[in-house]
Amino acid sequence: MEEKDFKSEEEYVSQAGTGKLLNPRVDSTFKALFTQKTEDSYEAMRSFLSAATERTVMSWKLTANDAPASFSGQRDVSYDISCEFDDGMAADIEMQAFDQKYDYGKRAEYQVARLETTYLKKGDDWEKAPTVYQISILDFNYGGEDTDGDTTERAEKSRSPVSRYAMRTKDGRELANSLNIIFVELPKAKGLEDSVETNTALENWAIFLKNADNPKKADVIRKLTDKEAGLMNAQKSLSSISANRDLWIAQYHQELHERDRISGLSAARELAA
Repeated sequence: MEEKDFKSEEEYVSQAGTGKLLNPRVDSTFKALFTQKTEDSYEAMRSFLSAATERTVMSWKLTANDAPASFSGQRDVSYDISCEFDDGMAADIEMQAFDQKYDYGKRAEYQVARLETTYLKKGDDWEKAPTVYQISILDFNYGGEDTDGDTTERAEKSRSPVSRYAMRTKDGRELANSLNIIFVELPKAKGLEDSVETNTALENWAIFLKNADNPKKADVIRKLTDKEAGLMNAQKSLSSISANRDLWIAQYHQELHERDRISGLSAARELAA
């Protein structure tokens, strides 16, 4: 959001209830989209989990957002959304709207490992260790790779917004498949807008999250919601929460914070030059 667009918090917040939609790539909006006590919110999350895990999720429930500490002084972990679903499986779902310039991959590995340790109790058989997922929606390209002009198979795969990571040997043999990390890089969804009918379910979710609040993409969103009931639920949930002034206030302050952070980085670069 450019500073010239809104001169005050009140002017920004006045959008609530006007038909304009909140930005689902902002943490507070992303959380609200999936965690309201409404059928649309519940079904949207069920659809998203099914798409991300490539399983048919029948039911789910929210769990504590803070991972328990194993020892004094252990680094805190707070999840955007933490939930359990069919057969005791669990997921941590994160929205990362801005590239913080640290190794997000290490953070994801730490988060999924902490999630796993939440569920196995003393005396439990190892077979009871659940399958867990760390699902990150990134509004930037992880690693910033540029594949323009590269026609290799690896480059083709890197153009997909979806990357799936698990513990495997170099020749591709899986270990226990208990720890799973899924990255969805939203900038890469742009190239999939003309293939809604043949995209994977998670690729279509990427298109939705990237464009849901953009009125210029209304036709694309209509195609998505016509094709997938879960995306229709998500659109209805987003429309509903967009009447909430508190969420507009939260979005305003997050965007203001990020604008100030970027301005500070620019000023630092100028001083260093």
